Amino acid sequence: MKLILTLLMAMCGLTQSYSYVKELDLEKYQGAWYEVYDDIFDETFQKGGSCLRADYKINNEGTIDVLNREVNKMNEIESITGKAYYDEGNSGGELTVALKGTPSPAPYWVVELGPVVDDLYDYAIVSDNNRISLFVLARDVNKFLELYNQEVLDSINDMGFTKFYNKPKLVNQTDCPY
Repeated sequence: MKLILTLLMAMCGLTQSYSYVKELDLEKYQGAWYEVYDDIFDETFQKGGSCLRADYKINNEGTIDVLNREVNKMNEIESITGKAYYDEGNSGGELTVALKGTPSPAPYWVVELGPVVDDLYDYAIVSDNNRISLFVLARDVNKFLELYNQEVLDSINDMGFTKFYNKPKLVNQTDCPY
C-alpha cells in the first residue's frame, strides 16, 4: 500500500519539497499587498477580477484582520473581510483564514518570503497544505516584476505549481483605483 501511495504522489508531482516557512514575523507581514499571480482554482472564486489587493493588520486579539479587494468585470470594487490566525499548535507560516460568507476556514500557508525592505517583507508566496491555491503577493508590482519575478517563478515551479489548476497566472494590476 505504501508503494502505491508513493507512486501516486510521484505521478501527481507531489514529491517536491514543500512546507510553510518556519519563521514569520507578523509585524513585517502586515500591510498592503498586491496580488501578482494567482491560479485557475482561485480565479473560480475571484471571477476574473483585476487589481487584487489584500490588507492585513494585527488586531488587539493577536489575530490578523483581513480585507481583500478587487475590481470586478463591471468595473466595481468588491471586498471581503475576515481573520487570519494560528490554530492551536501552529506557528510560522502555517495560518488559517476565515473569510465572511465562505463555508469554512481554510489553510493559509506562507511558503516563501522575500527580503525585508523598509521593515516589511517585499513579497510572499502563499498557498495551502495541498498546493491547490496560489497567491504571489508583492508590496510593489512593478518592483516585483523587475527584481524578483523569474526567481519566484522558478521557486513556484520547484514547489510543484505546474498543474493546469495551480500554474501561476498573471493578475491584471493596471489602472487600479487603489
